[in-house]
Amino acid sequence: MASTRSVAQTLVRRLTRWGAASVLIGGVLAIAPRSRAFGLQTLMWGAIDLGIAVFTGKRTSLPKKSALRRILLVNTALDVGYVATGAHLAVRTPTFGGRLSAADARGHGLAVIVQGAALFVFDLAAARRLSR
Repeated sequence: MASTRSVAQTLVRRLTRWGAASVLIGGVLAIAPRSRAFGLQTLMWGAIDLGIAVFTGKRTSLPKKSALRRILLVNTALDVGYVATGAHLAVRTPTFGGRLSAADARGHGLAVIVQGAALFVFDLAAARRLSR
């Protein structure tokens, strides 16, 4: 059975790596006009992921195993919502009153799908480790 500390540390490391990679790749992709929307969305999610990882990594106390597992399962459900929202943006390509082009909506949507799917895997894997 994995300890709460072990699971939390692994999750923080994964989130840090994912966030850093997202910031770097998103920054590069945001330069080219054709991939700007995907890149900006990826960069922003990466920055948020890094912030969460830093904040969580500095905590000295951890929730009880059951509470952490519950938090991770709620996050997993939210991740499904992110993927669904990204799919809506990518497929329906709303323009929000002309403020967004269809191509940009598709790029933002695809990036949200990628980010939500990755977070789903991280959160679900951590929750499963806690249930063993």
